[in-house]
Amino acid sequence: MKPAKCICQKPESMLKLRSGPAFSYTYCERHNVLEIKLVDRNNFTRDSLKGFRRYQEVKNVYRLQNGKLTLVPSPFTEDWDDARLIEKAEEILSGRYVTYCAFEGNHVVGEIMLIPGLNKGRLIIDSFHVSRDYRRRGIGRALFEAARQEALDRGAHALYASCCSSEETINFYTTLGFRLSSDPVPSLAEAEPYDLQMECNIKRVC
Repeated sequence: MKPAKCICQKPESMLKLRSGPAFSYTYCERHNVLEIKLVDRNNFTRDSLKGFRRYQEVKNVYRLQNGKLTLVPSPFTEDWDDARLIEKAEEILSGRYVTYCAFEGNHVVGEIMLIPGLNKGRLIIDSFHVSRDYRRRGIGRALFEAARQEALDRGAHALYASCCSSEETINFYTTLGFRLSSDPVPSLAEAEPYDLQMECNIKRVC
């Protein structure tokens, strides 16, 4: 498949292409074409996340209090060092996940990892990040759309995520259509007690 032509004359648009069983989403960010691709050992290596910046500085987090989400101060910083980047790349290459990455050339600037087996009709998002310098460009939404299509193809009715409770993260998931799950996955809730268990009905537009 040839790369999509620049569509910068419509900077808010996104071009969807089908390539075999997977979708590739291509758009132009001021002439820099980025692609969302299903990854495997042919287009991804243990060094592919070199330069990826997980960095997130958090000031407030959401806590569930009396059945309502409440913002509370809880400053912390989260980042991945080189060893964690290699570990994450090896997880992607392990074959345990269906993973889509956002590429600028050969440079990975975003990833979403999905657990293949359905849980009560839900496809679980295991990991979902965009590199710091590439946020607020629509890449996260494009990755989500790739995951949504993957879930639909697998017969799922929802996407599920154990979400970091930071204000920015929860606000982002909410804009995608995620809400608190009425049926949390026990193992995920127990593993990350401060995460918020959320899901999005994908049978409708999220």
